[in-house]
Amino acid sequence: MPLIHADQTFALSAAMMAIVAFGLWAERQAWGRKLGGPLVLLALAMCAANLGVIPHQAPVYDSIAGLLVPMAIPLLLLRADFRTILSEAGTMLKAFAVAVCATVIGAVVAAAVVDMGAMEAKIAGTLVASYIGGSLNFVATAEAVGLQDSSIYVAALSADVVGAVLFLMLLMLLPASALVRRWLPSAFIGDPGAPTAEADSVQAPAVVSPTFHLPSIANGIALSLIICGLSSALSAVLGMESLFILLVTALSLLVANLARPLARHISAEFEVGTLFMYVFFAVIGAGANLGTVLGSALPIVLFAAVMVLVHLVIIVTVGRLLRLDLAEVMIASNACILGPPAAAALAASKGWRPLVAPGMLVGILGYAIATFIGISLTSLLG
Repeated sequence: MPLIHADQTFALSAAMMAIVAFGLWAERQAWGRKLGGPLVLLALAMCAANLGVIPHQAPVYDSIAGLLVPMAIPLLLLRADFRTILSEAGTMLKAFAVAVCATVIGAVVAAAVVDMGAMEAKIAGTLVASYIGGSLNFVATAEAVGLQDSSIYVAALSADVVGAVLFLMLLMLLPASALVRRWLPSAFIGDPGAPTAEADSVQAPAVVSPTFHLPSIANGIALSLIICGLSSALSAVLGMESLFILLVTALSLLVANLARPLARHISAEFEVGTLFMYVFFAVIGAGANLGTVLGSALPIVLFAAVMVLVHLVIIVTVGRLLRLDLAEVMIASNACILGPPAAAALAASKGWRPLVAPGMLVGILGYAIATFIGISLTSLLG
């Protein structure tokens, strides 16, 4: 039983915001700039959950995923320019294709190294679908391949979360390595301890204080909620709730490019959206139950760990061969493994504004292809 119970909404919310505040403070310190605020708060939330301070699951976590994350997407995209998106789209799509192939290869290698028993092919296909798409693809693939044993299903879900957190922590460590930065240079990333002029010209520095004007901030939040409300209504009318994030993204981009005068009445929207996504990172960290590693999920956790490690090695290696940018590789990889919201969150947290929209779009593509790839891999391994 955790110190703060799942039904203690205010106490749990206070704990999560304290973790986020620490992450924001940390990224202004020399050591924190090397690691990045999201990595710090992700690790802190994971430690707090596994040491019994906060729960791994709670209704407030669902509220964050269901409300703050969709709200953050329009806030992060309201100044996205189609011309910038198109200039980045080709490279990002190439990087995403590498990430998808790296995930499949990682699964094949993991299946050869880790013995998951008779259900191995089904588990592998389901996890690959999840790591290329998202939770909807996990459910759809599990049903399609007949992964019906409840104990294995729950173990796979647990391993999915632990593997995703491991991946995210390793991914965010890449820019901290001088060797990786030399191997895979980036116009977006300088020395974490001393940002270069080139990096400053591309990214929006987190240390620059925006102009905070309460009516303008309220306008941005209101517009975000309107976009989310319309997207929810449209997805309900179409009878496809899975289209919600796609519609939020599409409407946000349309507003950003066809209703640009609105931007004059909005301020600090990117910072507010980034704050929402930081809370989302804390929720991801809290959801990693390391206790499952010692239980029935151990083989599946090992499988997921090998898969994401191979994935990272391949994207960095092939990224070098294709002369890809490290920042673009990171966002494409994140869009593949964790989906569009996490890709947007990482790009926003690093100040890589030009990569937010392309990362969202390739992540949505992952939703479209993941189930097919997962089912195909199950047949291949079976």
